Amino acid sequence: MVKQAENVKRNTFENLEPPDFVWKSGEFIPWDKATFHISMLGWSSINMVFEGIRAYYNENDDQVYVLHLNEHLNRFTESMKMMRMHPYIETEKLKEVILELIRKNKYRADTYIMPLAYFGDGPPGFLPSGDRIGDMAITAKPIDSLLNSDNTLNVGVSSWRRISDDVMPPRIKSIANYQNGRYAAEEARVNGYDQSLILNSRGKVAESTYTCVFMIKNKTLITPSVTSGILDSITRKSIIEISKNELGLNVEEREVDRTEFYVSDESFICGTGGEVQFIGKIDGYTIGKGTPGIISKEIQTLYHNLVRGLDHRYSHWRTPTY
Repeated sequence: MVKQAENVKRNTFENLEPPDFVWKSGEFIPWDKATFHISMLGWSSINMVFEGIRAYYNENDDQVYVLHLNEHLNRFTESMKMMRMHPYIETEKLKEVILELIRKNKYRADTYIMPLAYFGDGPPGFLPSGDRIGDMAITAKPIDSLLNSDNTLNVGVSSWRRISDDVMPPRIKSIANYQNGRYAAEEARVNGYDQSLILNSRGKVAESTYTCVFMIKNKTLITPSVTSGILDSITRKSIIEISKNELGLNVEEREVDRTEFYVSDESFICGTGGEVQFIGKIDGYTIGKGTPGIISKEIQTLYHNLVRGLDHRYSHWRTPTY
């Protein structure tokens, strides 16, 4: 068995403290009163779509900045559209609900917000049930950030292949799609890896487990294209934007072979939940020196300063809560 990297925090989603309030289809509800009937378990999750949204606390400003709120809610709407689900409320009202939920929970901390949309009552989820209004629920919980860490991952290429647009479209952020990543995550855990690289049906690199993936070769930033079987990641777009505009890097979005990652100079993963974490090994091949690369660390630091509002540029990324 491969030895997992030491002192690696795999994620920041374990043991999250419950909030005081959640929101469900039009009302704020105390956490312990937000219940569902047992008959809704299972089927509703087949058609359930969601977003994962981070908010970062800036102590100097005493402000919680919600990151890319408009972009996340636009993708949320697109995911509902692909499920032939009509939104419970319009996007502008949903924005205010999310901000009020943070305020009602009195959060002045890094926060993870998860809106969910699903068909609750009606036909079971495996039957056609679209073209009607879906139910909606939103939770918000404090969460740690890894953006100041040198978290370095030991990664293996998974034997599981990535879902494709003609099977279960990866651009839809649906609960059902995440079983694909969970197979790879469990395989990685059993084999002693921290994460997986997942190949698509053409044998090209698609994603890491639940995150997008980048490599750096000869000072060029390279990442699989959106047609490689990836979620159309908002974090990925942000990394590309600042790498081009602020760091002056050449960026290539294209098909990428696994062996290109083996001989890359640097590599890292990115996502709303995963943030920016470094890759030290892939299938036993050491990436660079096996430590955070200079360019990758520069990207992580710049991204952290922007999302937290320490760097005042890109203010359109950040929506203040208070």
